[in-house]
Amino acid sequence: MLTRYGIGRLARSVVALGAATTLTIGGTVTASAALPRVTGPTVAGTAKPTSAKYTALNGGVTDGTYWYAVVSEHAKSGTKLYDSTQLIKTKLYATSPTKVAAFRIRSGHHTNLLGHGNDMAYNADTKRLLIPAWTNDDSVQGATQGRAIRIINPGTLAIEKTVLLPHTTTALCYDAVNNRYVGGTLNQYYAYNSAFKQTGKSAKLTMTGTGQGIDCDQSYVYVITSPKGTQKTNRIFVYNWSFKLVRTYEYASGSESEHLTHQHGTYYLGFNIGAGRLYRLDGFQFTVTYAAAGGKGSMSPTVVLYDRSTALRKNTFTRSGYTFAGWTAKRSYDNKTRYQNPKDTSKTGWYAAGHQPSGWKPYLYKNGTAVLHTTLRGAVALTAVWRTA
Repeated sequence: MLTRYGIGRLARSVVALGAATTLTIGGTVTASAALPRVTGPTVAGTAKPTSAKYTALNGGVTDGTYWYAVVSEHAKSGTKLYDSTQLIKTKLYATSPTKVAAFRIRSGHHTNLLGHGNDMAYNADTKRLLIPAWTNDDSVQGATQGRAIRIINPGTLAIEKTVLLPHTTTALCYDAVNNRYVGGTLNQYYAYNSAFKQTGKSAKLTMTGTGQGIDCDQSYVYVITSPKGTQKTNRIFVYNWSFKLVRTYEYASGSESEHLTHQHGTYYLGFNIGAGRLYRLDGFQFTVTYAAAGGKGSMSPTVVLYDRSTALRKNTFTRSGYTFAGWTAKRSYDNKTRYQNPKDTSKTGWYAAGHQPSGWKPYLYKNGTAVLHTTLRGAVALTAVWRTA
């Protein structure tokens, strides 16, 4: 959560996330944009600090098993405000924390602290958490504090070392496919390689609302903003890695979103409700993977923004003595395969193996065909089908 020092403190909103929560999609959000319903919302995590004084959720990330969340205590001393933070580790879909570590900020003390803990990244290769140490309270801070990234051991929640970035950083994300980062603040972001050498930079991005956290994958960078002024809901601005706007989504809730995180094609939004709640996003995007099924070669996954037509990769696998016939599809969240009635090919459906209608065969996706809403979340595994030459 970005506050103070020219950014503006956002009033706390505790509007409940109800079943009518919707996601608006489009290049820009307009009053006439379609509002497909988001399933749920499903609670995927609850942040429970050791004291009720910690009332504000800030950064967070998941490694696919646990949700790591930073919550803050805003303590006043005279006219000054000092933050204290706790880093909470909770198993996804559980309510009791696995581990809690406290990092207090006091006047004159600025060594090895999480700062405001505004955002968090998880490096799946090094298996480490990364938290920008930027803070906006009245504690005495070192000259490099705004550029400092704390490297955290997810098992112990202890700070192992600090990395300094070239620019002030309040938000950070990691692309595990290409081993690279994006970091920055508000409307200025920078691309970095695995050693934090700058490789790219955005123009000044124009976004509404209050800037919060970011997330990224091999195809896109996602910037979230929460309600402010005329913007009454939360938005996710989707950019490509050249920082060109691809699409804007709206999460129709007045509660304050704080961070976006994902693993295995499933995305979650952290909200400042109580000490913090994590909600699963459905109907946002999914990942398509490709399997050779006896063939040779490799193919990179395809990220599909939900309800945005995206072409599948053309097959590059080879198999001696066979020709490629198409792809079968199985989605991860319910382990169902798409089937088709061979007598009436307009009839298709998703079924668990052995439970499809009698005579139905696995549906074959053509080479390079486009998809847009194959699954609500997670991954769709495409497996090559071969015919003898």
